[in-house]
Amino acid sequence: MTIRLTFIIILMALLWSCQSDTSNTNTEAGAATAQAAQSEITTAAQKEARPQPSLYTPPKSNEVLFLSIDDQTAKAGETVCTTVRGRGFNSLLSMQYTVAWDPDVLAFKGLKDFGLPYLTIQNFGTTKVQEGLMPVAWIDNALKGVTVSAGNPLYSICFEAKASGQSSPVQIIGEPTAIEVVNLGEELIGLDSEPGTITVQ
Repeated sequence: MTIRLTFIIILMALLWSCQSDTSNTNTEAGAATAQAAQSEITTAAQKEARPQPSLYTPPKSNEVLFLSIDDQTAKAGETVCTTVRGRGFNSLLSMQYTVAWDPDVLAFKGLKDFGLPYLTIQNFGTTKVQEGLMPVAWIDNALKGVTVSAGNPLYSICFEAKASGQSSPVQIIGEPTAIEVVNLGEELIGLDSEPGTITVQ
C-alpha cells in the first residue's frame, strides 16, 4: 500500500512538472511572437519615417558642351602644360567631371590660366592626383550664366614628364566625380570631349 501510494505521488509530481514546462514553453512562444510582431511594426514605422528619394528629374537640353585638351610633347624631367578649351560654352551655370591621366607617365604639378569667372584652384580636387585623377567642379557664383567663345582656354594643367618614350592621354571621365553640366535655364546639357595626348621623348 505504501509503495503504491509513493508511486502515485511520484507520478502526480511528474505530471505536474510536465504541465509546468508546457505552460512555460507556451508563454515563451507567445512572448517571442509578440516581440516579432512589435519588431515588424517598428520596422514598418521606421521605413515610413525615412525620407523618400526625390522623383524630380531636371529637364534636359539638346545643347552639348564640347571640351578639347591640347596635345603636347616634352622631354623626361621637363614640366609641360596642356590647355582645356571649350566649344558650346553658352550661358552655363555649372559643370563637373574628372580629368584623368596615366600617373606612371605624368606627375601633376599645378594649374594656371583660369579663363572662367570664379574658377580657381579651389575648384579642383587634388587629393587623388597621385592616382592620375582630378575632379573638377565649377559654378557661376553670380548665377547669370557664363559664355566663352569657342576655342578659348578654360584652364591649363601642368605635369612633370616622367617616362621617356611613353605617352599618356589626358581625358575627361565620369568617375569619381560624375559628368554634369547645367545651363542658365537649369537644364542638363550633354558633354562631349576630345582627349589630348602628352608624349614624353
